Amino acid sequence: MTIANDNTPPEDENRDELDAGNLSQPGGTEAGRDDVDRALEIQGANARASWNFSADHVQQGLRHCTPERKEVLLWCFQWCLDRGIYFPEFATRVDYAPNTLYKIFTGRHVDPKSGQRYDITDKLYQACLGFRREEKLRHLQADADFVVTPTVKRIWQACDLARESHTPVFLYGASHVGKTWGLNHYSVENNHGRSPYVRIPAASGLGGMVDAIALRVGVSQKGNTKEKIDRIKNSLSPNQVLILDEVHELIYTYRRESFFACLEVVRDIYDHSGCGLVLVVTNVFRREMEGAKKAHLEQIFKRGVHRVQLGNIVRVADLRAIFDHHALKWPARKQSIDIGGVKDQPYEILRALAKDEGLKSITERIRYAKRLAVNAKERLSLKHFVHAHLIIERNAQLPEDDWE
Repeated sequence: MTIANDNTPPEDENRDELDAGNLSQPGGTEAGRDDVDRALEIQGANARASWNFSADHVQQGLRHCTPERKEVLLWCFQWCLDRGIYFPEFATRVDYAPNTLYKIFTGRHVDPKSGQRYDITDKLYQACLGFRREEKLRHLQADADFVVTPTVKRIWQACDLARESHTPVFLYGASHVGKTWGLNHYSVENNHGRSPYVRIPAASGLGGMVDAIALRVGVSQKGNTKEKIDRIKNSLSPNQVLILDEVHELIYTYRRESFFACLEVVRDIYDHSGCGLVLVVTNVFRREMEGAKKAHLEQIFKRGVHRVQLGNIVRVADLRAIFDHHALKWPARKQSIDIGGVKDQPYEILRALAKDEGLKSITERIRYAKRLAVNAKERLSLKHFVHAHLIIERNAQLPEDDWE
């Protein structure tokens, strides 16, 4: 049973030690933060180590709390881990004693007489909502060039389908068409940020995959693989979406069977938690995976009804949206621009880059073009885009022999 919110719990402001930690956690002062930083540096640790508990512990510790209040604390916990925000810094931002916050996150904030656990106070709830607003605004300002293109909308549709249906959704697409760009933003902006995005490391095998998931969902990476899998299961909930990008990287291991073992573990995590699941694979490996469907992957494919296929190259509709965002006029097909006696056609430049190099090669040229425009004190135009392209192409060429 939970104590009601109008029963304000004591703040325990004078206590400086965490119950289950060996790091001193002073009450949110700059000097205290310096002490914690020095202690963590000595231990070879980072911001993650300052959060002296794991996501599975938080899920259990907050299970008695009001759902919307629990949700915002879970968001703050995961956000701080992802962004490298130290626990004492978070305590300062929400104006709470670190010891009291530790008790709240781990379910130890109880009435000393009755032993009943307190709900999250309105003060902390409002402070955490404010923290979330500030952090999301900073994120948006830091990535002001993000554009919701038609491809991004399809990517988000796949994630929404996974969240609504609580089933695996397979997202297929060519490399460098904007998948990672869209997925990262979905992870932050949708479902209250409770959609962990995991990029599978190359040739990682089962252990590497489990470590990557554990890191992103906020559980401890200590212990053996089975223990970590169990923690991951207990940290995820049905209202979350687990996004696994670059799943095809699991094929590049020293044992072919490892790929199938990895997907069986993913299926087991999904079955236990009931969360939505998005599996992102390139077009090349779609055929390989679906070819193995009957023999090895039947269990996970039967659970997934939805498949979302993206384009083979960067699409015109996506580039038009990006050009509009930057107030760049879309080039006419035969338009030619002269840069220092060198002529080129921006439409053909875009066509070649979309086909052969991908979205990043185009957005980087736009970034470079903006720099050229600023230096020239001019409004951004296709002239700067073509100029940026010619510079990038020239830099990639072998210098001429200057010996006589």
